[in-house]
Amino acid sequence: MPESSSTATVAAEAVGFTGCSESGRVRTVNQDAFHVGVSRQRRVVAIVADGMGGHRSGEVASRKAVELMREALDNSRFQPPVAIARAMQLANLTIFDEAAENPEHQGMGTTCTVLVLDDQVGLVGHVGDSRAYLLRDGSLQQLTLDHSWVADRVRQGILSEEEARQHRWRNIITNTLGSNPEVKLDLLHFRVKEGDVILLCSDGVSMLLSPELMTRILTENPPEAACATLLEEANSRGSPDNITAVVLQVNRVEPKNKRYELPPGGAFEPVSVQLGETLGGVRQVEDDYPSRGFLGRMRRHVLYPYRFWLLGSLYLILLILLFSFWR
Repeated sequence: MPESSSTATVAAEAVGFTGCSESGRVRTVNQDAFHVGVSRQRRVVAIVADGMGGHRSGEVASRKAVELMREALDNSRFQPPVAIARAMQLANLTIFDEAAENPEHQGMGTTCTVLVLDDQVGLVGHVGDSRAYLLRDGSLQQLTLDHSWVADRVRQGILSEEEARQHRWRNIITNTLGSNPEVKLDLLHFRVKEGDVILLCSDGVSMLLSPELMTRILTENPPEAACATLLEEANSRGSPDNITAVVLQVNRVEPKNKRYELPPGGAFEPVSVQLGETLGGVRQVEDDYPSRGFLGRMRRHVLYPYRFWLLGSLYLILLILLFSFWR
């Protein structure tokens, strides 16, 4: 089950990780949820979700998102990038349908940020304004882009970072799981290096703590102590929202051959896909992260988009030849 108000800690030889969550000093209900653990495929999976909606609907949405994502990634036979896209699509449609069928949950939704460590490849799937950070060589890098009204204005140069933090519309999220039958997924990858520290957190942490403070906490503490300190610092500042953090530390990297290729654009560059009720968005991820081998080469062939037309033409020609032969 997803965690929402407790601590989960696992020490592994290759990766050490921990996660913790609290309702904060103001809220009485914790609408955050998280999971961190090792999947059946021996991949490290971390998920943070921040729910929204009246009454306890946000809690329902975030818990369901984490549970569905965890189970889908645990049972998927697809390559990790495709598995993330399919899991996000499933979670979005399931939460949307539940909200439509239950009036008390109408309008509920949730952010969702997921990390999959596939040996030397790190993959991040992102919806909403929870965040993923990478601390490498003393420098903290935000991996995800916030899907919020103020973040859009910052990227357009209309607002400064400080103005965005103080803006009255800073809580308006423009992209969430469950709010609509279609959702935008940002998917990115990076090469994992020994010594990397990765932080996933809800906005209850990122809106209160400066990048400099988070860098110091993550640099000076192992995962469990870092996670606890992040929440302590957020609480000391009043924590008007729920606060959740997952911290992972890479102790060793064992590169292995992958059955999929990485996009040519380079690391840390998110690819955005629209996930709806069809597999169009999933197919785009399959094209961006193509499988190696014969099937992968076929998908990259210039004639692949015309495969059904070509097969239909060949079938028609065969029928004509057979008809001519039997006359």
